[in-house]
Order: sequence, then structure tokens, then C-alpha cells
Amino acid sequence: MTITITGMRQSFMLSLADYVLGRNFHTGSFYSSRSTSSAALLLKLYFTRGVVLYCLGEYKAAIRDLRMVLRMDWRHRGAAAWIAKAERANCRSARG
Repeated sequence: MTITITGMRQSFMLSLADYVLGRNFHTGSFYSSRSTSSAALLLKLYFTRGVVLYCLGEYKAAIRDLRMVLRMDWRHRGAAAWIAKAERANCRSARG
């Protein structure tokens, strides 16, 4: 059963990365994009990793990555909302 859950998590992470980045992240075509600037790509990767870490229950790491997104683009739509969710979840998990 643990293998299935891990497989589902990995599949979810790859699907999320594909959705956010708009290409096949896990097949290698991700690296051959000619139109994406490195700063925009880095922003998307930090955001994706932050969301994935939140989904895996790693709230402190998620907050760290999502704050990096806001440092790069203070008007990012989703980063502030995900930070708020992660901080609430982190407080709940700390309480027990």
C-alpha cells in the first residue's frame, strides 16, 4: 500500500509540474524550450516546488520556497495565498 501512495504522490508531482510549466517536465523536452527566460523558469520551479512540498506536508519548506517566489515577483497571484495556507497548516500540525 505504501508503494501505491508513493507512486500516486510522484504522479501528482509530475502532473503538477507539467501543468505549471506547460510542457512535459519529466520527459526531457522541458530542457529544450527556447522561449522561456531563466528568471521566469526559476520562478515557476520555486512555485511548483512550494506547492508540491505543501501537498506532501512539508509546510516550512513550502513557505520558504513560496517566499522566494514573492521576492522574485511581489505581485505573483498564487504565492501569497499558498503561504497563508501553509502557515495555517503548520500551526495546526505544531499543535498536535
